[in-house]
Amino acid sequence: MNQFKIHPAIGCARIGNSDEFYLAPEQTGALPIECDEQGREIVDDKGLPVRVSQFKEAGNLGRIKRQAARFRIFVYDENQLDSDRELKIGDKFQFPLDTSTTGPQMVEGTVVDIEWTVHLANKKASWYAFSENDGMHGYGPEHPLRNPQVTQPDRRRQLIIDPGPRTVSGNDAQASFAQNNGNAYPQSFPPPDIQPYSIATLGEMMVNEDSEHHRRLIVLGGYGRSGYKGADGNTIPVISNYANNDGWYDDVSDGPVRAKIKYSYIHRYTDAQGKPVRKKKFSTADVNAPAWLLVGYPSYAPEIEDMITMDEAIYDLSVRHFAHDPAVYGVAPFDRQSNQPQTAEQWTVWRSDATYNPDYYPHFFRDIWPIFNRPQNYSFTYDFDPFGGGVPHNRGTGGNLDKAALSQPPKNGHDPNRQHREFIYAIMRKQGQENLYTVPDDLSAQYVSSFHNSASKPRLMPMLNGNNPISNTVTDKFLRMTDTQLFFLKQWKDGKFINECDEWDEGNTACDNPWADPPKSGTAIDRGVLGNVLGGAFCPGAEVGWIMLNPAIYSSAYRIHQAAYIAGGLSIPAPVASKDGSQADDIARGMEPGDLTKYMGLPWQADFHECTDQNINVTYEMWNDIYPGSTGDPVKQNTAYNIPWWPGHRPMVIQKASGGQYYWASGIPDNYAGGVQMVRDWVNLGFIKFEPNDGNPGYYQIERNDQALGPQLQPGQRTLGGEIKGESNNE
Repeated sequence: MNQFKIHPAIGCARIGNSDEFYLAPEQTGALPIECDEQGREIVDDKGLPVRVSQFKEAGNLGRIKRQAARFRIFVYDENQLDSDRELKIGDKFQFPLDTSTTGPQMVEGTVVDIEWTVHLANKKASWYAFSENDGMHGYGPEHPLRNPQVTQPDRRRQLIIDPGPRTVSGNDAQASFAQNNGNAYPQSFPPPDIQPYSIATLGEMMVNEDSEHHRRLIVLGGYGRSGYKGADGNTIPVISNYANNDGWYDDVSDGPVRAKIKYSYIHRYTDAQGKPVRKKKFSTADVNAPAWLLVGYPSYAPEIEDMITMDEAIYDLSVRHFAHDPAVYGVAPFDRQSNQPQTAEQWTVWRSDATYNPDYYPHFFRDIWPIFNRPQNYSFTYDFDPFGGGVPHNRGTGGNLDKAALSQPPKNGHDPNRQHREFIYAIMRKQGQENLYTVPDDLSAQYVSSFHNSASKPRLMPMLNGNNPISNTVTDKFLRMTDTQLFFLKQWKDGKFINECDEWDEGNTACDNPWADPPKSGTAIDRGVLGNVLGGAFCPGAEVGWIMLNPAIYSSAYRIHQAAYIAGGLSIPAPVASKDGSQADDIARGMEPGDLTKYMGLPWQADFHECTDQNINVTYEMWNDIYPGSTGDPVKQNTAYNIPWWPGHRPMVIQKASGGQYYWASGIPDNYAGGVQMVRDWVNLGFIKFEPNDGNPGYYQIERNDQALGPQLQPGQRTLGGEIKGESNNE
């Protein structure tokens, strides 16, 4: 029997303050897709999607277009792992039907419609206060709440922005997640007088159909509106923290995407006179694999990939916890037949016994090269100091990251690039090195003799912030790649990898990206969409945070475990819910609308404004441990360095095609008052886009609203890893 699955498994829409919109990219590092007013993609004469060239309304640099998420249903044969067959209106399938008169049976049905249901919500104001890595596995009863003065359960639920579920189909093709639209669901929205912007909707949704009768769902998020009203009734906006600001609301959201396939079938029976009768009837079948939608803030540099994408983070989790790719990770002989646990006991045994396959060969351009390709692109969004000259991420001939050399596997016992690969692998930060700044002292010097020279020890890479470089609990200063990425790198270091251009007989080992074609299958779309979502660091993160690394929130690889709706409204924190028996948060029950974004900064502009770089104390590995008996060196104890967060996600210093570097957010002060201004001025910031630029290709700023923000300022020499004079500022 056929199975039906919604793809992408996790979609991503983005807010904007315009009614105009485009479609989310479905490839990592790709531009969004142009579409018409119904969300149908526009293609060129080769049938390829036309990419966005402008992110704002024509003639209005203060109006950012929204990004819509597109969902489709794919048809799977029994036991099929992936599919490129999209469901069409008019398709015929065998459907299970169980009626009171006939009992269970299979009928041939013709697809006549799809009913899509989406439920978005924002739970931020009702949730616990964010506190770095605390709470990754649940909060204790004493953990502080946001808006702690609201302790009555019904009032606590009113802090949730919850318009209720919406359903669309071919017969009712549009719906809005708006306030007071006649829906019987018990909605909750912020007070209408919050300032500077009220919130009366979380977006809208629509259905379209293309020329081949594929009927698709388009979902748009909110308008980027954030507002404040204090417990005392004061509406003068105040921001005093990067993540937790009581009295605030914003209109990012998340929630489940479900579908029913409506089909017609012929009901055959014999009437009272004994004559055979054929009667056309209708029924519905639930789609087997529902999806989830994230609504985040704009992607200002969509072509510049994050050091770790959400796809890479979830792929790593899925490989190690859900037997997603047994050729990479599983039990010997690393085939699918040997890696199909079914019961809870079998899963426990599998997770205990599974390991990485020592004979797996990763693909260079898919699995390895993105890790090395990304850092150099950050020079267009951050002011790097290449540590004394040169270009440390040079991808050209003879450079540290020479693609032609690094992509060449050993041949016929000849491996001229082995030492180069070994050195790069040696300086990649491994498990357990999240709080180390430089290569550890006990590392073998077989690759580079300077490893034991403290004055010239290489810095570990990537040189980016980790999940918690801020507080003294559960410290996690620096970012490292996922376990699976590190495994791929080790295989590559040992010469166990595939150059796709050789493997596919392209005849050119330095070929351009062999994975450049748009994805066609469901799982490829899953990965492509999430390749444009931040996968770390999470403090708290961008679109979503570290909750995405918790296997308990998934029902299977890439699929969020969805909670069944319980009458009485969405859940609230347990300490308040216990007062009257209300539904408390419970990961084991599944995820509710708003459960993935509730951990994020409130409002989102506060954290986005501050996530530029962080002053990190690097004097001691365990800098947060206190030794009362040690006087130490008071100057040395305060050594700290500027380390960036996500240069590809939150630009700091950008370039213009006309020349020069400039502070991206010039005109917005670098303090808490600037956070309030960001609530208004995020719409005026520029986007970063690849431009050929007369032989000087790069990622340059476009569409900044200088009239609103003033002229951009050029920076002095602000350096990556530059030492900060005086005390560190880990707050």
